[in-house]
Amino acid sequence: MGTGPLSEGDETSNGGHFPMLTVFEVPGVSLAAPRKVWVQRALAPSAANCLVFLDAEFYLDKVRAPTILLDLQRAGSLPGATAVYVSHVDLMARARDLVCDDRFASFVADDLLGWIERSLGRFERFFLCGLSLSALEATFVALRHPATFHGVLAQSPSAWWQDERLVKVIAPGLASGSRFWISVGEQETQENVLHSPAGLSQKASQRDSVRRLAQALQGRCRELHYNEFPGAHEMTCWAQELPRALPWLLHDAAD
Repeated sequence: MGTGPLSEGDETSNGGHFPMLTVFEVPGVSLAAPRKVWVQRALAPSAANCLVFLDAEFYLDKVRAPTILLDLQRAGSLPGATAVYVSHVDLMARARDLVCDDRFASFVADDLLGWIERSLGRFERFFLCGLSLSALEATFVALRHPATFHGVLAQSPSAWWQDERLVKVIAPGLASGSRFWISVGEQETQENVLHSPAGLSQKASQRDSVRRLAQALQGRCRELHYNEFPGAHEMTCWAQELPRALPWLLHDAAD
């Protein structure tokens, strides 16, 4: 597959068929401009589940989530699910929108889900997925809208953001209806990092901050699975995790 995101009707392969995706622009009152999304329809037309992946450009081009999702459904390892991949636009927009941002949270929970219902049909269950910064935002969105998402996949969330601000604001007694799969690599131990081009400052290691996030969420969501994988902050690690994480996330979502 090439390095650019897919356009409407494009097909590609890497040792096999890459699933067909359709591109749309989603309007909304929460963001200044429409946001591009790519839609992968479920194999079963009656599928009641919708997976929303933030960081579309990474999940499409690097993780190759559409192929993984298709293979899991063909093998019967995953209930039928439509997937919607949401563009992060560029790295600067990513560092603005995916750091516990209320506007983007409203876009996802209100504008995007409303558009999905109008344009793709009604779904019984929504699942929110992200990696790194978008995993931080996915966790934040689910906590801001505790009854909206059935489950959350947070792969190596950047819980170090602003000295672990999200961990500190998770209040005792907070109840979320979501199931959380939260993961981090054993080798994600680097500290005192300045992330360019946005200049985000990371003091604590990814591993330690994610451990504290998981501890803070324990008992404050419907169910939590913490996975510490043998690897680093890399797309290949997140790709290898998906065939385990997605079935766990949807395991109680019977069609």
